[in-house]
Amino acid sequence: MYGFSATLVLFFLVMDPLGNLPVFIVKLDRLTPRRYLVVVLRESLIALAVLLLFLLCGSEILKYLQISRASLELAGGIILFLIAIKLVFGSAADGMLQKNGTQPEREPFIVPLAIPLFAGPAAMSTAILVSGRSGWQNLAVSIGALTAAWAVSTVILLSGRYAGKFLGPKALSALESLMGLLLTTIAVEMAIKGIRLAFP
Repeated sequence: MYGFSATLVLFFLVMDPLGNLPVFIVKLDRLTPRRYLVVVLRESLIALAVLLLFLLCGSEILKYLQISRASLELAGGIILFLIAIKLVFGSAADGMLQKNGTQPEREPFIVPLAIPLFAGPAAMSTAILVSGRSGWQNLAVSIGALTAAWAVSTVILLSGRYAGKFLGPKALSALESLMGLLLTTIAVEMAIKGIRLAFP
């Protein structure tokens, strides 16, 4: 099982607040600054509830589907690796450079900001993976790590308009690529652990 710090970093990487930041900025561009904060906080709370659900029920899901830890580790590593490759070579910040005037009149609700951007497939599968590893004994540690990572991600998204103007799309792309590189190493380690579990 990962420790608190490693689990926190893993959740932070799969939530990808820096990668999602340009999308939040573009999607909520027409809102007032105060309404922007309200919508971001609402969407992040919805995402947290979804991830907590997967974290709390992850072990039961694994038992019901009869999925072994080896399969979960290997599958999780592959998924995270694909996400990491996308972060390294294709940045969501490019959307800021391609912004046009065709934006939705109504503010987004749940989709696409909460799901699948904030609580995406990688974050959901990671929650199940962490739940399958830790068991009920260390569930508090996993919940604490998830909540801490969520809090940091939410703060980044809440300061989105200021951060976006200060850093610019190129700096955001560079940061996202760096996060993708770190996530790649975690994904490879998970795949190796899955292979070792399958072939002891």
